[in-house]
Amino acid sequence: MNLSLRDIEYFLAAVEHGNLDRAASACGVSQPALSKSLQRLEADTGLALLDRSGRGLRLTSAGMVFLEHAKKLWAEYRDAVRHAMELRVGEAGLLRVGATGATVDSIVMPALGLLLPRRPALRIQLTQGLSDDLNEQVAGGKLDLAVTPIYADVPAALHQEPILEDRLCVAASRNHALAARRKLSLHDLQGQRWILPKPTAIARKALDACYAEAGLTLPAAALEVEHFSKGTLELLARSDLLAIVPQSALLADRDIAVLPLALGKPLQRRIALISRHATTWSPLMTEFRGAILDSARQA
Repeated sequence: MNLSLRDIEYFLAAVEHGNLDRAASACGVSQPALSKSLQRLEADTGLALLDRSGRGLRLTSAGMVFLEHAKKLWAEYRDAVRHAMELRVGEAGLLRVGATGATVDSIVMPALGLLLPRRPALRIQLTQGLSDDLNEQVAGGKLDLAVTPIYADVPAALHQEPILEDRLCVAASRNHALAARRKLSLHDLQGQRWILPKPTAIARKALDACYAEAGLTLPAAALEVEHFSKGTLELLARSDLLAIVPQSALLADRDIAVLPLALGKPLQRRIALISRHATTWSPLMTEFRGAILDSARQA
């Protein structure tokens, strides 16, 4: 067997695009050249990796297994090339970082504020997205690291390093009638309208679980958001809505009050630094990790 990294690249492109013409265009080669590459890869492995019947391309069962190995091989190759470039130009280089809406301003930007002055030649490619998408990009080698809320089920190729525990609180405008109360229970919140994360979000699931345990109707979302942006918090401060908000998102906002809600257990979410298992850490990645930990301690 004499596998070619170029053949691996073309195979991954074919899987990503599901079409030979689009994959060939993305790789900058002709469609016949890409087809020959795939045939050569199947001959080298002795496996039928792609089903070409019908429209588009589909992975065979053997192709699905081979895909995971191909992703690891391609990611490690790209890591090796980039690390070699870092060595060649000294300590300068490129770092590809992912962040969610919940972590970009509160953790990642403060960390970059610590890191960038130390490395004048450092270049950062910052990708903002949802946790699941960022996890896949780290697993596939498109990102070096990501800072995301922790989810229970992540790709097996990933390592999660908890860096921060963030308390979740129920908040409202300081002018809200409930903000003047000294103590509240979930029963007191019945009939209120909410700004809530999407149903799959950790904070939403935690709040729904509290309502379910109390035998109450789940809170009604007047607005569902990916994360609590500055504009979302301004809306909360000007309205009669409630929200389940990470404590770090509120900071010193004087127009929003944390409601004194009595719950059986505190609501928490954890933030983690996501990396690939067995990845070779570059000096830049290590220094970014240190900056993230420093930033989390100050949050």
